[in-house]
Amino acid sequence: MTTFSFWTTGLPVLVLMALAVGLPVVTAPRGGLDQGRLFAGMALAAGLILAAAAGWFALSHWLAGDAFRWGAVAGPAAMSAFTWGPVWALVWLVRAQGVERRKGEAAARAGLDLDGRA
Repeated sequence: MTTFSFWTTGLPVLVLMALAVGLPVVTAPRGGLDQGRLFAGMALAAGLILAAAAGWFALSHWLAGDAFRWGAVAGPAAMSAFTWGPVWALVWLVRAQGVERRKGEAAARAGLDLDGRA
């Protein structure tokens, strides 16, 4: 019988949320002017968070004495994206807005007209 407690449910969710907020700072450095680079960094962050979730589920199965099975680890790890995915997407949105803001500021400093009007 599975019990739900802070250690089995709350802590993994908190750790995955912290990774969803913290990893993009490392994988997609601030100050960039390229959305493609931001995409690559955010995709890398998502992959690392998914790997961390799989590792967490593998550890919990090992501690419970269960044999390792990919299906028992990969399925819950993928479903954990329902918890950390929206936070990760919000971080991406904020970072993308920052890229566009910096691009606009750079264009203004260069004297470019982004609207195409004189």
